[in-house]
Amino acid sequence: MRLYAALTALLATALGVGVLFFANSALSPVLIGGPGSTCPEPDCGLGAGLWLIAGAVAVVLVAFLAGFLRHVERPVRRGLWIALWCTVIYLLESIVVWVLI
Repeated sequence: MRLYAALTALLATALGVGVLFFANSALSPVLIGGPGSTCPEPDCGLGAGLWLIAGAVAVVLVAFLAGFLRHVERPVRRGLWIALWCTVIYLLESIVVWVLI
């Protein structure tokens, strides 16, 4: 049962993080050179991209490991709950990265 929760969390988090990552990629030209930007250089986009890639990998691994923490009666529901919170954490990380750059 723990494996079902872990796999559900892994797949759902990877899907959510993937969607957010490609949304960040599409918005990066606007976010880098937008008004109030402290670093309009392409290097800043590369730095933000590296942080977002590292955060995506870390969040997906955390979601997978969190699926193994407890035995539950409804493993799919537990996996989706973990995926929701991990995706929210990734969204917050992307907001912080773009605000700092």
